Parts: sequence; C-alpha cells; structure tokens
Amino acid sequence: MSFIPVSVQLLNAIKSNNAIEVEELILNSDSRRELITEHISCYGKDFLINLLPQFRSKGLVTNIKLLLNIED
Repeated sequence: MSFIPVSVQLLNAIKSNNAIEVEELILNSDSRRELITEHISCYGKDFLINLLPQFRSKGLVTNIKLLLNIED
C-alpha cells in the first residue's frame, strides 16, 4: 500500500467532480488553507468553485469564498 498525498487526492477528486470527497479531504485536513491555496496556485480555482454549491458544509463554503475573494 502506498501513500498518496492529500494534495494529489484533492486534485483527483476535483477532476472527477466528486464534491463529497473534495469536501471530506478539505475538512479532514489539518492545513485546510494551505491545501486550498496550493491547489489554486497550481491548477486554478475554476473547478473548485464549480463544486462549492454541492458542498454540505456551508461554513466551509463561506471560508473558501472568503479565501478566494468570491462574493455571493
């Protein structure tokens, strides 16, 4: 069994439009802010933004929107 970094798991989940897995990976991460900013700096924010409406945690959505300077 090999170790897959959370950043790679997040990328794969975003690419496959798996909002539940993306949300769980972010919520379970000890460094949410760094995980999100690293992903955005490497791959952009569009795919992540498209998944936000599917997230169950409204607090997480709010935090991501604040981080990305997105207004409702």
